[in-house]
Amino acid sequence: MKMNVTLTPHTSATRRTRNRIREHGSTFRAERSSASVHGLAGLCWLVRASDGWMGWLPRNEFNWQHVDKLTLDR
Repeated sequence: MKMNVTLTPHTSATRRTRNRIREHGSTFRAERSSASVHGLAGLCWLVRASDGWMGWLPRNEFNWQHVDKLTLDR
């Protein structure tokens, strides 16, 4: 899957998803996807932020757009 993306939370997104995007910026590297991980229901994406944070976000809680280039520290 690995692709660079910009994420924007849906208005119905949980506080956790909104906070992660706000805290780590809107540009991420989508590493992979999986169904129902760590107590999150449905399809989730594992994303990495440029500040090094990495975590799962429920796919139904954000919109995404492909970004051509992304500079990550790791």
